Amino acid sequence: MMNERNKNDKLSALGADISGRTYVGSYIQKNENIVRIMVKELLRKNNVLLMDLADAVDKLPWVKDYLWRAINPEEDSYVSEVSERKLHGTLLYVPPQTVITLPIQLCFFISESGVKQDVHNVIVLDKYSEITLNTTCAAIAGAAFHLGITEIYVKSNAKLNYVMIHGWSPDTFVRPRTGSIVERGGMLNMYYANLKPVRDIQACPKIILKENAVANTISVLLGLDESIIRVGSKIVLDGKGAKGEVLSRAIAQDESKVIMPAEVDAYYPNTKGHIDCKGLQLSKDSYIESIPILKSFTEGSELTHEATIGKLSEEGLNYLMSKGFSEEEAVSLLVRGFIDVGLKYLPVVVRPQVEIALNIIAKTAKG
Repeated sequence: MMNERNKNDKLSALGADISGRTYVGSYIQKNENIVRIMVKELLRKNNVLLMDLADAVDKLPWVKDYLWRAINPEEDSYVSEVSERKLHGTLLYVPPQTVITLPIQLCFFISESGVKQDVHNVIVLDKYSEITLNTTCAAIAGAAFHLGITEIYVKSNAKLNYVMIHGWSPDTFVRPRTGSIVERGGMLNMYYANLKPVRDIQACPKIILKENAVANTISVLLGLDESIIRVGSKIVLDGKGAKGEVLSRAIAQDESKVIMPAEVDAYYPNTKGHIDCKGLQLSKDSYIESIPILKSFTEGSELTHEATIGKLSEEGLNYLMSKGFSEEEAVSLLVRGFIDVGLKYLPVVVRPQVEIALNIIAKTAKG
């Protein structure tokens, strides 16, 4: 059996802080049980709510108005399954005109084999508010199943920076389902990174953008062993002036399969959408698929995409090795440059955690 210190070390390597000391607020759930909810004075004095979702529904009648609005409970069998069970997860509410520069942490981990973890999170940013949210999800060891529902509501002129770092075990099945509604002038920056082998993961967050709203989604995917990874984003431009960008970087090695679905749908004029999907194939038995989809239901929208799949540059490898780097070091440097994307959308306070994740991916990848 793995002791608590080793478990914490594995989570810390993904950027999680079980003590919660480095975050202004922290919600930690192990399996189906809450380990810790920590709300520091900065959040309390600004009336920010960070609490168990089941408690929130019991104590705050208005919370029910946000359940199953961004996601249809009948979307698929996994969502339906979670909707029929007891609520496990987080309510995070940020009042109007509240700007919190220090990050808030959510951590969901599976500590033993055979666990089926259900999570339902509701995140609400009221008008002109802004926060940065770090979410770490992991399975420490053994076979497990994670079903995660996240509903995000960004009100007018609010801004959410949302960083997700996943580090599953090789026998974990993962089914995150995320729905977001970004109202007039709001912004959602969503950054996702997968760092470890996973049996099978499927995720494609849907973001609905109203008038002049903006969304940027960034996914960095590392396929190892026999992992099956299908991760992308769908952005719906549902208001005049809305803008969305989907950036994906995939690395596939061993016998992994990485699929990058990306879709932008435009329903209003004067809207812009862009998809940028790139894959790096590092073994002959790996598989990468890019699926960019653009749909325009109106004139006056501007939708573009670029998608490439290739291998490491021989010229780049030879150049770095001529400068004294070993082949392994040269591969790591080239991979690190390949995945260095989207950081401009994130506040400085969370970039160190993302840099750690990218460095792990670069060191793990092999040519």
